[in-house]
Amino acid sequence: MNPQDRLAEITTAVAEARRALAEGALVDIAGLDAAVTELCEAAPGLPAAERRDFAGGLAALAAALDQLAVELVRQGDASQRRRANDAYGPEGSR
Repeated sequence: MNPQDRLAEITTAVAEARRALAEGALVDIAGLDAAVTELCEAAPGLPAAERRDFAGGLAALAAALDQLAVELVRQGDASQRRRANDAYGPEGSR
């Protein structure tokens, strides 16, 4: 698969993961780091005419990954609060 197609595939996967998180689902992002590394390694081999667009796609992917990270932390925090609430009752109820 060429780097542009792979970039589109990974960008779509990140968007789908973000949608799933927004719906409260757990997501599996195993292998995402390796896929992004492959993209970064492929960039220097692109024809010069394609590099600017590819770099823009990588920048957009980086922003989406940053947002996914924030959302994963938020989901983890919410999960911890639910577990604490289940174990100890709502905050201030004691």
